[in-house]
Amino acid sequence: MTDCSPAIRFTNVEFMREDRAILAGINWTLPAGGWGAIVGPNGSGKSTLVRMAAGYLWPTHGTVDVLGHRLGEYPVSLLRQQISVVEALSIYPFDEQMTAEEVVCSGFFGSLTLGYYQPAAGQWARTNQVLTDVRMELFARRKFWTLSTGERMRVLIARALVHQPALLMLDECTSGLDLPSRETVLIFLSQLAEMPSPPALLMITHHLEELLPQIHHTLLLDCNGRAVAAGTPEQTLTDPLMSEAFNWPIHVTLRDRRWYAASESWPPLHRPL
Repeated sequence: MTDCSPAIRFTNVEFMREDRAILAGINWTLPAGGWGAIVGPNGSGKSTLVRMAAGYLWPTHGTVDVLGHRLGEYPVSLLRQQISVVEALSIYPFDEQMTAEEVVCSGFFGSLTLGYYQPAAGQWARTNQVLTDVRMELFARRKFWTLSTGERMRVLIARALVHQPALLMLDECTSGLDLPSRETVLIFLSQLAEMPSPPALLMITHHLEELLPQIHHTLLLDCNGRAVAAGTPEQTLTDPLMSEAFNWPIHVTLRDRRWYAASESWPPLHRPL
């Protein structure tokens, strides 16, 4: 990868599933080292784009370039060594006896157990450092499955970062968290941006208040998997564009570098005859 290669580039991407278009004509670039977000309603294809960027899905048409490599022309196994994905709605079937510390360390091997590996001293040191970064050092020896939802999410993010990926993708990473847990995760991510050599980051969400101030590149999708707008948050997160994307009257405000969305009126109800 060269320094100028984008972290992600979608070019004329379409994706079909059972003759239904999930994505149509997506063109968007996340620059090298950039922090970006894909915003849109449920069913707009946001997670599909993440799985494409991770090499788990292939576009029906178009091309996907990740970290300077085009999918289909570079070994996916090598590419995934440079990528980490955290999906809040996925089930991670770790060994039930694994501690938070062991779960984080398993990120070095891309495994769900340490039963077949013997981590080096340096890997354990890095594991404990990342747990400290996400403020989970006091929970290191606790069983992962005894942790709260917010605590588990912080452990999963630590696991994603332990091998220092070039690209971190977070799919609804604060879904289901209460306000303090959500803000704890977002505060850590904001701090991550200020650390030496942070990864490029892609955040997937439909809640504007989850967008970090460090995000400067956004793609707004509608419920048909089409791009409504692409650009800076100021360019894309406007009342008309958000209302078009969500097919609902939405009012957007920016306060203290955080975005908020609200509906101030009810659209007409369409009842069947």
